[in-house]
Amino acid sequence: MRFFRKKAVLLTVAVLTVFSLAFFAARGKYQFTVLEQVVTTVLAPVESLVAQIGFSVRRATSSSWQLVTAYRENQQLRAEIEQLRQTNLNVTEILAENARLRAMLDYKKGAPQFDFVTAAVIARDPGTWTNVIVINRGAADGLTKDMPVVTPRGLVGNVVQVYQTTAKVQLILDPRSAVGAMVQRPESRVAAIVEGTGANPLAPRMVNLARDADIIKGDKIITSGFGGIYPKGLLIGEVTDIVNEEGGLLKYAILKPAVDFDRLEEVMVIVRSREPVPAMPAPSPAGKSAPATPKGAGG
Repeated sequence: MRFFRKKAVLLTVAVLTVFSLAFFAARGKYQFTVLEQVVTTVLAPVESLVAQIGFSVRRATSSSWQLVTAYRENQQLRAEIEQLRQTNLNVTEILAENARLRAMLDYKKGAPQFDFVTAAVIARDPGTWTNVIVINRGAADGLTKDMPVVTPRGLVGNVVQVYQTTAKVQLILDPRSAVGAMVQRPESRVAAIVEGTGANPLAPRMVNLARDADIIKGDKIITSGFGGIYPKGLLIGEVTDIVNEEGGLLKYAILKPAVDFDRLEEVMVIVRSREPVPAMPAPSPAGKSAPATPKGAGG
């Protein structure tokens, strides 16, 4: 405390001296000589301190403005980066959609025997996630019940309910679905039924196959055209495994669907087919039994 008091006294004396010198100089009664030099020497540290304080204040003020400017620039850059990221996402989505639509257009060109209505998948039945989808086309677009639904990769299912502007499509994964099918391989052409299964919702089965039926892993399975719903030749999937049923003379094949149902975004409804309907197999001669077409076959 004494140190600060001494400093205060010295500062007061210095200030009074300066004012006195200024007063006398103004009246012309005092000439600055040795005393002026003494006062200047005394006040020099004070002036230096004041100058340093002023410089520090100016520097601090400048630094504060620099921080504010840097913060604003940082926020602006963040906003620009976010905008660029969103633009990139939009461009990626547009490119992906264009690729899908281009594939659908190519499929249309390669299937002139069909008239299509393209639709977007807008919902899935919440109670049966892998069984039913909702599309944004309906009666106003010419859709009716039982029309086949496909993608460029293969068979999706068929229309089961039609509203004015929407429709429900039952997938081939649905256990209630039954599609007339056959092995595409020329040496085989074995016909049977493909149906959904609750045991493995993403792996439908080709059922009612005789134990000696010519079907192997890797075989492509297509629609047979029997049943009046699905035209012949639509790809259903590929055989991944063959299982003999217990206690019987039959076996079934497990299929990998051609369509990726987890990534189903757009579909094509076949509203008209100029494909000739295959003739049903002729009845076997008396005394010979022919495999019966299972009830519910829809293709």
